[in-house]
Amino acid sequence: MNKNTFYTILILFVYNGYSIAQQFVAGGGPINDFRGAVRTDTFKIEIEKLPKLIDSKFGISKVCFNISHPRVSDLKIELRSPSGVTIWLSNRNGRDQGQDYMNTCFRSNGFSGYVHQANAPFEGEYIPDGRFSFLNNGQNPNGTWKLLIADLREGERGNLNYLNLEFSENPMPSEGLSPCSFENPEECECSNNTESCELLPDLYILKKFTAEQIKEYPKDDPQYPGQLRFAATIGNIGDGPMETLGMNEWYCGDLKVDSLTKCADGKFARQKIYQRIYSKNGNQLTSKDYLAGTNYFDNEPGHNHYHVDDWVEFRLVKKVGKKSKLVAKSRKISYCLFDSGICSSTNDLCQEKGINYGEKNLKNYGLGNYSDCKSKKQGISVGGYDTYGLLYEGQYIQLPKGLKSGQYFLEIEIDPNHIYREKNTSNNTLRMPILISKQE
Repeated sequence: MNKNTFYTILILFVYNGYSIAQQFVAGGGPINDFRGAVRTDTFKIEIEKLPKLIDSKFGISKVCFNISHPRVSDLKIELRSPSGVTIWLSNRNGRDQGQDYMNTCFRSNGFSGYVHQANAPFEGEYIPDGRFSFLNNGQNPNGTWKLLIADLREGERGNLNYLNLEFSENPMPSEGLSPCSFENPEECECSNNTESCELLPDLYILKKFTAEQIKEYPKDDPQYPGQLRFAATIGNIGDGPMETLGMNEWYCGDLKVDSLTKCADGKFARQKIYQRIYSKNGNQLTSKDYLAGTNYFDNEPGHNHYHVDDWVEFRLVKKVGKKSKLVAKSRKISYCLFDSGICSSTNDLCQEKGINYGEKNLKNYGLGNYSDCKSKKQGISVGGYDTYGLLYEGQYIQLPKGLKSGQYFLEIEIDPNHIYREKNTSNNTLRMPILISKQE
C-alpha cells in the first residue's frame, strides 16, 4: 500500500456570522498500475477543529478531486473516515476508454446525475456509488480521512492532482429517510395498515441501469471477445430490508471446518447464511431467521469481501412463434449485497410499472443499514439498491459462435433458486429486447 501524506489547507466560509461550509484541501500523487495484484494507493487528508459529531444536520457534504488517467474504468475510488467507515465514490465507471476526472465532485444531490450513468471525462457534480449517510452517522470527523484508489486492470497509469472535502449544514438534502428505524420501531408501518405484520423485502431489477449500460463486443475484442456485457442493479421496494446473516458455519463441500479457510480444491470454504425477516408487533420489531444459501470470501481484484452465492442468472432467449428458445445463459457466481445507492421519488431511476419508488411511497424507507459486505451481515435497505456495472467481473453472457443477427431478449432473474422470502416474486425477472450482431 502506498502511503502518502500531503499538505492540508482549511478554507472557512462565513455568512452573517455563521459557518456554512468548511473545506479541506490536500495535494495528490501517482496512481500505480495493476501488476498482477491490487495495490491500493492511499491519499490522506487531515481534518481538525470540526464539531465532534457529524449527522444529517452538519456533516460531510461534498468530495472533489482531479484525476488524470487515460482509462478511468480501471479505477475503484473510495473514501474512508477516521473511524474506518468506507463508501464507494466511483467503481469502474467511465466505459471502455473514458479518460479523466476533471474537477469532479460527489454529493448526495449532484446535479450531473449518477456517476455510473455518465460518460467520461467526468466533469461536474455527481451522485456517488455509495451513500453519504453512512459517513454522517454520528462519528467524530476529526482525524485522518483517506481517499483510496485501486487500479484493477493493467496497462495504464494516472495521477491524483488534488483532493477536497467539504463539511456543511444539511449535507444530504436528497437522503431524507423515514422516521422508521431499528431505534424507533414504533414509527415503522405495515403496508396493510395493521398493527402486526411481516416486513418482507421486494426485490426487482432496475431496468434503467441495464438499458444504459449494455454492450455487445465483437469476437476479436482483446478484452471481452464475443461477450454481451451489461449492468444489473437490484432494488428493494418492499416493507423490510433484504438481510443475510452468517453464524460462522463454514463448509468445504459437506465437511464442516472451524473457520474461513481454503479447501483441498484451493477454493475458499462456504458459510451457511440465514435470511433475517423482521416483523412489526405493535410498537416493537422482532425478527426470525430462515436458512438460506451460502456466502464465501472473494479475493478477486477489487473485491476482498464476502459474496452471497447464486444471486442472479442471465439468459439470452429467442422468440420462436409463441415460445421462447434459450440461446445462452450465465450465472453470476455471487454478489456482495450492500446499499450502493438509494431510490428517490423525484426521478425515474427506481421505476416499476410506472411508479417512481422512494421516500414518498415506501412506508419504511431507509430501514436497514448495509454499508459493506461483511461475512456476518449484509443486505439491501428499504429503498436501497445494489449495482453491478457493465465492466464488473461476471457481468456478461458469452455469445455462441454462429449466432445469427437479429432481435433477442435479455433476461436477468434475481434468486433463480427461489431461496429467499419476499413480498412479491413476480417482478424478479427483467426481460428486455436487444439487437445482436452475427457471431462468426
